[in-house]
Amino acid sequence: MTSTTAPRAGSDRRALGAGMALSLSAVITGVAGLVCWVVAAATLPQDAVGRAAGFVSGFVLVAGIAQLNVGLGLLRWLPAAGAESGRLVGRGYLLVASTAVVGGLVFVLLPVGRQTAPGPLALLFIAASVCWAVFQLQDYVLAALGRVWWVPLFNGAFGLARVAVLPVLGAALGTVGVLTSWTAPTVVCAAIAGALVVVLARRKRAEPGADLPDRRTVVAFLAPTYLATIGTTVLYNVVPLIVTTRLGPASGAVFFVVWNGLTATDYAINGFVNSMVLRGSGDAAARPVILRAVAGRLGLLVGAGAVIGISLAPLLLGLFGSGYAEEGSGALRVLLAGLVARVVVALGVATRLMDGDGMGAARIQLAGTTLVVGGVLLAPASAGLPGPALGFVLAQVLVGALVAPSLVRKLRGVSR
Repeated sequence: MTSTTAPRAGSDRRALGAGMALSLSAVITGVAGLVCWVVAAATLPQDAVGRAAGFVSGFVLVAGIAQLNVGLGLLRWLPAAGAESGRLVGRGYLLVASTAVVGGLVFVLLPVGRQTAPGPLALLFIAASVCWAVFQLQDYVLAALGRVWWVPLFNGAFGLARVAVLPVLGAALGTVGVLTSWTAPTVVCAAIAGALVVVLARRKRAEPGADLPDRRTVVAFLAPTYLATIGTTVLYNVVPLIVTTRLGPASGAVFFVVWNGLTATDYAINGFVNSMVLRGSGDAAARPVILRAVAGRLGLLVGAGAVIGISLAPLLLGLFGSGYAEEGSGALRVLLAGLVARVVVALGVATRLMDGDGMGAARIQLAGTTLVVGGVLLAPASAGLPGPALGFVLAQVLVGALVAPSLVRKLRGVSR
């Protein structure tokens, strides 16, 4: 009994630790991004911030699509790869980087790409897409190689570097300086992490055996979860591009700041529910208890945060400038009001992942993204920024209503 229970408990603790580290890394990245946009807003005119925001949304979108969920696959298979670790990591990097190059080329050839990254900026856009895709992949590689707590350290260093160089580059180069403040630290941090990955992968050459999945196993695991990732990636990055295209760069800058606040909160919500997935995946009997605990704490935290944010919306946006507060406070309040429904959606996705239903999780994410994009496109321009914000909220309410019945059954411990 002791020999089987103790290793399982140790594995659970390691899995939970990995989830916490990756979630902390995502939160650090989101907070650093918000700080950088505060600096950018103080350095550049509002329309210049809007153009930079559109560029950033574009290459982050391409990098997210280019991930192909390879990181999750490496997190699952790399620990047992043994002498084949280096080859597995190399293939992962090559696949993601190649996909980012193709995605970047396609984007800059589209009308939205020609508007977002005109002329010489197209080359910088493609380079930024590749660098960001590789940088994001390294989080999973380091975690899979047993260095999970290096991930938030690298992301913290990256965030500090961006904040440090942005005022200088922004003042000297304007919009291009803001973009360079993203790409230059990304290249440096990715190069350092890449060198460490090579060293760690070589150390695994001496390990006996290599348990690698076949192609069918790889596709069966990655395809459903990739669909869910696409839904989240599109949601985070397409919406501000649509708003900037429809309302112009000045209003786009305001919405981008407001939307970044929402996505940073969403990263935190997902990090919270990820711990539930890790804890509940291997223990079906404990899932209702885990779900009740996480839902109660998350609902309380998000509800309290939403009330505070709604009350302080003008003050929070005032950090970026009076124009941001005047135009964006209404949209921020609308988005914050929809966070409770967003929690229901996130819990619905998490319960399906706990049950191993990757396709069910993908359906929820894709349905939500489709409804949000549709709502943003249908919002009348005369409504200003609260229009697309309301489109997001209505989509979350609708998807949350569809998810709620099965979620209530799971909270009660009823399987069907």
